[in-house]
Amino acid sequence: METVERNKRSLDVFSDTEKKLHVLTKFLLNQELNLKDDIHSGESCYLKKVSQDGNKILVSVRPTITLSVGQKITLYKILGRYLHLECTVEQEKGESQYVLQLNKIAIAKKDRESSRIPVPPGSAWITNVVSSKAKIETDMFHVPTAVKVNFQDFETKLKNSVDFIKISTFNSREDNEVIRQIKKTKKGLLLEDVNNKECYVTSPNEDFLVFADEIEEDIAKEINNRRNLKIKSELILPILYLNDEEESIPIGYIHMQSKSENFDLLKAMEMKTLCFEMVDRIRHSNMIKSDGKFPVIDISEGGLKVIVDHPDLIQSLPKLKGFQFDIFFKMQSPLTAFGQIKTITKNEEGHLTVGLAIAGHSSRSGEKKRFLENVEFFRKQLQKN
Repeated sequence: METVERNKRSLDVFSDTEKKLHVLTKFLLNQELNLKDDIHSGESCYLKKVSQDGNKILVSVRPTITLSVGQKITLYKILGRYLHLECTVEQEKGESQYVLQLNKIAIAKKDRESSRIPVPPGSAWITNVVSSKAKIETDMFHVPTAVKVNFQDFETKLKNSVDFIKISTFNSREDNEVIRQIKKTKKGLLLEDVNNKECYVTSPNEDFLVFADEIEEDIAKEINNRRNLKIKSELILPILYLNDEEESIPIGYIHMQSKSENFDLLKAMEMKTLCFEMVDRIRHSNMIKSDGKFPVIDISEGGLKVIVDHPDLIQSLPKLKGFQFDIFFKMQSPLTAFGQIKTITKNEEGHLTVGLAIAGHSSRSGEKKRFLENVEFFRKQLQKN
């Protein structure tokens, strides 16, 4: 069993025996607790007895659940704040009852913004999961095919329009200082006239580097080098990829040199537009839509938890921070949302239980309101029961 928590909770651990006994006997005894790490996602147990020293507890589970001696499990309950018990199965007592060694009991330092509500089977699910095939990052040891193919296509398309053009990913071993600064600052470099010293000590605007401020090279030498190559003008622009978290990631650059024309700000803006087109193509070719039906097992105003059994998503989701999906509530039209991945648990069957925080709804009118109305409906149903 493998559990990944993206944002670790800040917890207070109870070490004092008296405090442990107080929590166990006053708040948890004869109460239902959720099994967080059990292979039966969404299952629960009942705390039946507590030892006098507070180090052991007796729990009962459904007959369909089997625990193994030595197995590590976590029990949790929301009591305004998140409370969890880390346990080891010590003994099977028969009649679906087990003695657990209590290794740690802890409580979150702050209240949950909203409590989770169990969702009855078949009542809600997500589908049309839109996620990235590969995670695109600043430092990519393995460059996704979508990036390499698009860079090559655009370079081929433009090679006859200028004397020199290179569209490439960054390479820490081979890149010169100028390219390293382009990556670091996410700014471009425009030398309209490479023979004019003024171009090296000023920039058109804040989106461009001032060569003399950022590059530790002798300007006279730089001018002479370009003159020897008969270069008249030079333009370098970063290619910035906006990921799912709206972070600007420098994934490469366009480097252009001309022996006949002077690149100006208008030319730079034209090439920036081309960068946007390139990134759009990369994003489109790097996305995959999975139309499986993935059940929602609990929900709150701030998020939901789903079980994912799609083989491609099982591989890709642990590498991502979030994804877009449609939520279906029974007998209703779908809602579109974006969820940030908070926790991922893989069970023994290889399926994922994914905890999501809703980071955004679609722009369609009333979707957030309808989502909250459904959460309230499940809450009232739970109270009735």
